[in-house]
Amino acid sequence: MSVSKKLSQFLAQQQVDFELVHHSPSMSAMQSSIAARVPSEEVAKAVILKDHVDNFLMAVIPAGRRLHLHTVEELTDQKLRLASEHELQQKFTDCKAGAIPAIGPAFDMSMVWDERFLQQQDVYLEAGDHETLVHLSGSNFQKLAATEQHDQISMPVKEQSPE
Repeated sequence: MSVSKKLSQFLAQQQVDFELVHHSPSMSAMQSSIAARVPSEEVAKAVILKDHVDNFLMAVIPAGRRLHLHTVEELTDQKLRLASEHELQQKFTDCKAGAIPAIGPAFDMSMVWDERFLQQQDVYLEAGDHETLVHLSGSNFQKLAATEQHDQISMPVKEQSPE
């Protein structure tokens, strides 16, 4: 497997140019960033959330940051939880576990994304396997995410979430 079929079809449908960046096997977006020698702030990591009636939401943040769940809950006016590994396997059938492409609409899923991507000239996302990143221009990422909510939804890894 290289690129998720759903992602590939979506990018073609949207007429978005992209290139593939192959790297040594990795098990997380941060490891992919290191393996591909790409700055972590340019690597989009998908965090999949669910509400109480089983609606999925994809939160997209830079690979080197943590999701600020409370901010996403305030933004969406919903109580959310992380989706389970089992739920992810059922929802992302053409992706390896831990390699979900960070483009919600490609998977018929709403998305909220971190505004830090507004500053990036390049954005990389998992392709669906553990050895490939999809490289998009920052403007193409913004085009794909234009109808989705965005805000500052992440924090540095070492910072603790205010409760």
